[in-house]
Amino acid sequence: MRTSARRSAIIVPAVAALAALGATPAGAATAAATPAGVCGSGYTQIDSHAFRNASTELARVHLFYNASTRSNCVVTFHSASTGGYALTTGAWLDVDGDGKGQAKDQGAYSSYAGPVRLAAGSRCVKWGGMIEAGVGTYTYTSSWEHCG
Repeated sequence: MRTSARRSAIIVPAVAALAALGATPAGAATAAATPAGVCGSGYTQIDSHAFRNASTELARVHLFYNASTRSNCVVTFHSASTGGYALTTGAWLDVDGDGKGQAKDQGAYSSYAGPVRLAAGSRCVKWGGMIEAGVGTYTYTSSWEHCG
């Protein structure tokens, strides 16, 4: 229990240090955005992965699917602990066998990276995201999944 408390306590000073380096809070409009809202109407969340440092969630990457357009959408959203700070954040998506390669959005964002959208049809997708949160870089890439 004591070790977890110490690791969680690292986040607050790290975010404060980022602020001292010039990271700026997000505007009110971006703070109100939701992962589903960013992808747009018709998209339903089918998966997600959280980036955590001990018990503190730093961000979460979300995978959405639109049955009408047969498209996927990926967004990486900052959590309350990192929201408002411009941190390197990314989201990516790849469709198996479409010949297009990986679509990616990565940069210094204060609330989210993405949306990254690709038509998948009945093919498998590989999706993921990342965040650099002052105490490390957290990355996730799925295997080929969510086929058809």
